Amino acid sequence: MRKRWIFGGLALACTAVLGVLAALDGDVDGMMHGRASATSQRHAALSPDDLERVGPGLAYFALGDFSALDTDTLRVSAAPWVLTTTLLALQETGGDPATVSARHVEAALRRSGFLYPATIGNWPLPTPLPPAQPGQPLGQNIGHARRLLPPIALTIGNLGCAACHAGVMYRADGRPDPARAWLGTPNTSLNLGAYTRSLYRAMREQGVDDARLWLAIDRLYPDLEPRERMTLRFVVLPELRRRALALEAAGADDLLPFNSGTPGATNGFDSLRRRLDLIAPGERVETSALNSIPDLGDRIMRTRLLNTGAYGVPGKPDARPLARADVDDAHLHDLAGIVAYFTVPSMGVTPEAAQSHIGDAEKILHWLRDYRPQPFPGELDRTLAVRGRTLYATGCADCHGRYDDSLERPRLQTFPNWEGDVGTDPVRAMQFTPQVAAAVNDSVYGRHLSVRVARRYSAPPLTGLWSSAPYLHNGSVPTLWQLMTPGQRAIEFPVGGHALDFAQAGLALECDAQRRCRYPDGYAPFSEPVMFDTRRPGLGNGGHEREFEGLDDADKRALIEYLKRL
Repeated sequence: MRKRWIFGGLALACTAVLGVLAALDGDVDGMMHGRASATSQRHAALSPDDLERVGPGLAYFALGDFSALDTDTLRVSAAPWVLTTTLLALQETGGDPATVSARHVEAALRRSGFLYPATIGNWPLPTPLPPAQPGQPLGQNIGHARRLLPPIALTIGNLGCAACHAGVMYRADGRPDPARAWLGTPNTSLNLGAYTRSLYRAMREQGVDDARLWLAIDRLYPDLEPRERMTLRFVVLPELRRRALALEAAGADDLLPFNSGTPGATNGFDSLRRRLDLIAPGERVETSALNSIPDLGDRIMRTRLLNTGAYGVPGKPDARPLARADVDDAHLHDLAGIVAYFTVPSMGVTPEAAQSHIGDAEKILHWLRDYRPQPFPGELDRTLAVRGRTLYATGCADCHGRYDDSLERPRLQTFPNWEGDVGTDPVRAMQFTPQVAAAVNDSVYGRHLSVRVARRYSAPPLTGLWSSAPYLHNGSVPTLWQLMTPGQRAIEFPVGGHALDFAQAGLALECDAQRRCRYPDGYAPFSEPVMFDTRRPGLGNGGHEREFEGLDDADKRALIEYLKRL
């Protein structure tokens, strides 16, 4: 079950897609004469005592900004929060500035899979999460950047770790509960591609009428300070309109020149290429390979990161087996040097900024050393699980690692860091070119990260597997039962806002004889689903078939029963 070949730490695969001004050139930098930066308001609101109770790693994972809130990231991934939310609210009301409210912002972002949980299942109590700004979802950091000369001010929003790596919790019947979230679980409904397209539509349809736009801003943000008002009016809005006209003239339907994702799958590779200026101005990427967001359970036992194992520690062996005792402070420090670099494509920071946050990444990894996924909420069959444990040990452990003998919450004890080709869709592996590897190795970050061109995938730990469907590195198989039964794999299926089928371990679907699937009649998804078509380039659902030869239906049920417990 080589599911989700990706490491998935710290917004690792979340693409840099939040920028309304996603392709700004040097004009804004010139007007602002340098960098104005901010810090996450919610993280800053935690007192020293709060940080002690919560733990610095968990707190930074949930609320930290990694220097992603500044005027430099506005050119790549960040968003002018006041303007972004006003445009989305106007679009929700059909252009009526008199009725816009924070609930319209929330409705727009919920549709793209962002979460607004009332509780966090693994947030230490009694310390609550600091209050959010109106319309601010989990994983969206907001800060206020200012400069005296020139006198600018701007509220900036950008993705944090929890946007991709905090998912809904599930009820005992498999139905999602969006009012509860679990940090470290994948957000399998987050659709960053839909989000950037919705922003682009709002820019084109709501950003042209100055009077209406300002009426809406005044309603949403009645206390907006004069300096930010001037910055928006004289710096941001003119550039926004210039950019919108240029995109429209080019026939674009998105802010970005590539597909940034579908529900639960993101495109960190093209985001990295864009941050490194490897996508030429005006170029449109026709084939983008997506990566499914994983659970973070036991990812610290990896020695190389990315789904291809392309990122390694300088001077260390490429891939080597690890025991849990090997996950010491030195190993976490090595991994932190890699993990911090993931903020370059995911949050739009520079390699220099990423380097300055290696210590914050290390704190997060210390939290992940003790992290456990959300427990399986449905009924469990112990007798079946005993049989499944044996099947896993003989058929899966050599690639995915060996767990202890517990049937309650098995814990990974050794991990082989196996890499190879099991026939899964090769597009993502083939796209990581020597040009990309050289660009990273030759940067200031080269002493923390050794990049190689890898044409194969890395088998991940399966910890937290039950809640992270659909499966394989590209999210192309909706259930574990279908993965184990290749002839029944869906050709197309919806994903996003879905319930789970606990028996088949995956998306709750109804499929016809042609293997075209849909949600059960009467089910209302909490976010807008998208049809996943496995016939598209990079989304193929083949491979990992030989590994299940010889398993009968009873074996498959037993193996699934054991995997629910990991």
